Amino acid sequence: MFKIIKKYNLNLKLNFKIVIFSISTLVFVYLLYLSIPSLYNTGRVQKVLSSEINSNFDLNLSLSPEISYRILPKPHFVINDAKLFNIKSEVNNEIGQIKELKIYISNKYFFNKEKIKINKITIQKANFFFKKDDLIYVKNYLNDKLIDRNIKILNSKVFYNDKENNTVFIYTIKKSTLKFYDKEGKNQINSDGEIFKIPVTAQWEKNFNSKSKALNINFKKINIDLENKSIFKDDKYIHHSVLNIFNSKLKSSLEFFANHIKFNSKNSIIRNTPISYTGRIDLKPFYIDTEIKAKQFDLNYLLKKSFWLDEIISSNFFRNENFNGKLNISSSKIIKNKIFDKINFVLNFDEGNLNFNETILSGSKIGSIKVFNSNFIEKDGRIFLEANARLDIEQYDLFYKKFFISKSNRKKFKNIEFSFNFDALNGSFYINRIIFYDLNGKRFNSELIDEIVDENADKSFSYFNMISFRNYLNKVLLLHSELG
Repeated sequence: MFKIIKKYNLNLKLNFKIVIFSISTLVFVYLLYLSIPSLYNTGRVQKVLSSEINSNFDLNLSLSPEISYRILPKPHFVINDAKLFNIKSEVNNEIGQIKELKIYISNKYFFNKEKIKINKITIQKANFFFKKDDLIYVKNYLNDKLIDRNIKILNSKVFYNDKENNTVFIYTIKKSTLKFYDKEGKNQINSDGEIFKIPVTAQWEKNFNSKSKALNINFKKINIDLENKSIFKDDKYIHHSVLNIFNSKLKSSLEFFANHIKFNSKNSIIRNTPISYTGRIDLKPFYIDTEIKAKQFDLNYLLKKSFWLDEIISSNFFRNENFNGKLNISSSKIIKNKIFDKINFVLNFDEGNLNFNETILSGSKIGSIKVFNSNFIEKDGRIFLEANARLDIEQYDLFYKKFFISKSNRKKFKNIEFSFNFDALNGSFYINRIIFYDLNGKRFNSELIDEIVDENADKSFSYFNMISFRNYLNKVLLLHSELG
């Protein structure tokens, strides 16, 4: 019995060694097989890969002879310093410089270097340069089925330039994938990156069965989401978009023309307030003009949430000389405001600079105040709105009553001009200068008023607690009345 057991163990050990040897041999043979492409002639590989990429991926890539082969994680060639071209009228126009290109290949035909089949392409550390004419090439490429065109782009940048080759904006790509999904019958692009230093994720897709298109963009840091759907109906596309921004939802219908885009909405909402708007985006040159009508305007909320201004300005989101436009919001009701009834809020984009020039608050109780000469500045790492505002008085008795000025000290004047700084981070403001103009529009100069202003130049005031500012202005008004 002992001999039988000993013989069994011996056979078991022998069989185990045979299995290990067989597996090791198979692994060695397989690795040897996977290493076959490393023996290919570099020049021949360069030619075959270029032809395969051109025919199956529809990309005009110029590959350098700096080609190496690697087995892990999957068999692939690594090519340094490749270039991408857009062919126009038989003239090659360079639109991409690729530092590192990885070409993953099928392992079915390693014994025949003429039958190299590419499964996937990974582009790393690339710079892409597009102008408006190049967008036609991009559009045509994406509107064609990306069958067998599995493409990944990592750690790269997209530069969009104008005709003079000035950079309009830069999109930094952390990771982008382009792929065709056969079951759903759609192209899909997923991208994660940054624009104007703001993290952004995007997904675009086209369904070839319904011909519909969809685009979703999320600006993470400033909490903005954009959803755009294009539905193909009656031989044309109908475009609808939804913009979610700061707890508001803007639903738009869009029409695309050769050099401009029109949009409108009748059922959008800003913080539970129904609004309607119309607008136009000109493309040559770029200019956006939007008119919004709201049933009510919450100035309190805007100032309480003023930190979003600090985020946007700090990120240089609009810092581009080609970005111009105007946003106009009008409402006949300002909620939670005892002085002003109506507002015409204006946000101007002037060659990448933001300002609130021509913004007007008006009310039947006192008069109106208008903002001009405004611009954003950076000071001590914080963002401030530097501006002038002119207060025109219509109801003098009501105005003076607000500041507890006795009738004997009430003096008429045409208007008061304030120069102030608004802290975009916490919503406080600082007064730099106060100027009175008499009924003839002549400036009233006073060293004593200037001294009061200078003494309080570092004092901050809050829109939400106007007692301090009211007391401050009370002293200025009394002094003006005495001097006048």
